[in-house]
Amino acid sequence: MTYILKIKKSLTRSICNIKQIIIFLTDGCKSRGECMKNLSPKSTIYGVDFSGSKEACKKIWVCESVPTDKGLLVKDCWNLEKKCEKKYEEKCGNPCDKPFEILTEFIASNPQAIFGLDFPFGLPECLLCKNNWESFVKRFHEQYKDPDQFYNDSHSRVEKEPKRLTDIDAKSPMSPIFIHLHKQTYYGISNVLYSLNFENFASIHPIQPLEESKPWVIEICPASTLKFENLYRSYKKKGKKAKESKNNRKFILQGLIDKKLITDISPEARESAVVDKEGD
Repeated sequence: MTYILKIKKSLTRSICNIKQIIIFLTDGCKSRGECMKNLSPKSTIYGVDFSGSKEACKKIWVCESVPTDKGLLVKDCWNLEKKCEKKYEEKCGNPCDKPFEILTEFIASNPQAIFGLDFPFGLPECLLCKNNWESFVKRFHEQYKDPDQFYNDSHSRVEKEPKRLTDIDAKSPMSPIFIHLHKQTYYGISNVLYSLNFENFASIHPIQPLEESKPWVIEICPASTLKFENLYRSYKKKGKKAKESKNNRKFILQGLIDKKLITDISPEARESAVVDKEGD
């Protein structure tokens, strides 16, 4: 699992890489300005490979790591269904019916952690009607009833699929309204960020001030991190390309270890990272 920290001046800007996140956490925020000097670093990083599909509970994967000054210690990797089924069965019935509620509750219940979520936290400037991020999220939640409405409305307002400035800077592969990403954008903003923000469950960094008593939530983009580290190779192809993709996943994982971005990884997490054909 790879991680990216989104440093935001507006609703559209900008992204840093995995090394900066490790420094950000292991240095205890002491070099980040007066407002952050008294904050303690978070003890755990959860990287969330998000999904907006009909089988989101099976396709949302979570990677648990501990930040150290020698890199990430990767402890575990699981999908939302496998990890949370027993815990949420009594409360939610079939947990796969409410994957975004489960994810939101999991985030809220871990104030010692920082969460990287793999979906856009905003839209390109040409599609924004609000100057304030909180107002944007509220309007987005109220305006669009489903991903199709969001997709159709967005494309009716632009000729091409625009990217945010942060996408251009970080070489993110897709626009937030791209056909293969718009469901992640929709459910991520409307279901996850909306609840985290308006229930006051988390600090959405760097849009909001960080609060030590809450989990910190950042936007991540695995493809951008791999490009920054010169490790990007196609790793999701199936069929005749499946073996090549599996070998590429092995190459990427070993590359992260060789670059000392990962200091150690559990056998179970290593197996999950290599075997999972669709994950990041």
